[in-house]
Amino acid sequence: MLNTEWQLNGKMADRYEEFLVPVIFQPWAHDLLARSQLRAGDTLLDLACGTGIVARTASKMGINATGGDINEDMLSVARDRAPEIDFRHADAQALPFGDGSFDAIICQQGLQFFPDKPAAAAECRRALKPGGRAIFCTARTLDENPLMSAQVSAIGDALGEDAAAPIRAVCRFHDTDETRQLFSDAGFGKVAVEQVALKLHAPDARAFVEGLMKSTPVAGEIAAMSPPDRDSLRDAILKGFGECFDGASLTFPHSANVVCAER
Repeated sequence: MLNTEWQLNGKMADRYEEFLVPVIFQPWAHDLLARSQLRAGDTLLDLACGTGIVARTASKMGINATGGDINEDMLSVARDRAPEIDFRHADAQALPFGDGSFDAIICQQGLQFFPDKPAAAAECRRALKPGGRAIFCTARTLDENPLMSAQVSAIGDALGEDAAAPIRAVCRFHDTDETRQLFSDAGFGKVAVEQVALKLHAPDARAFVEGLMKSTPVAGEIAAMSPPDRDSLRDAILKGFGECFDGASLTFPHSANVVCAER
């Protein structure tokens, strides 16, 4: 069973790359790669890779990176950005890679959407070399993440709770003990979970939030709103950031559980 809860199609994948990757996913890519302890020549799977920022960043470090995702539109953007990297259609619960293929597997903000998390954790262990590391990050609670809470509140008010549900789901797998147990049950020998909050910055807050609105599973519903209503939604999201919005830019915490599990 594949994840269908958070999928961006067509131009939304390009907008995700343009607006979200520089502010959110690129800083996390650097953080997670530092935790991987990978060196030039090592092998990496960027799992649920989206448009491939982890793989692209790793490749610049001399790491042999592969990207895997179930979303062909996201993979198309990834291939356009880095045709030299092998980006493959890959279901996390049945990885198309042999046993012991990778020195590390990194997955940022994907695990919470995997329908069968135990199967995905077991597959990652199988695809890792002995001593290899799985490094996953998943968002913590809405209260700790103004990026998601601002959207959930404003979109829920404007379009209803069903429209806000995919964004709320980003923060649903936040329990530290549950995360640790998942990887322990999959057979990983060393499992550590750390609560990490990166401080992210969007210099042009309004442009960033408008980008968010174009990079969500309900982007179609937002696009169908009248221009004044879209402006009101944008302003409501900005207001939801509270003190993180200084009137021009956004500086906000992005809080996640980061698990490092060794095969």
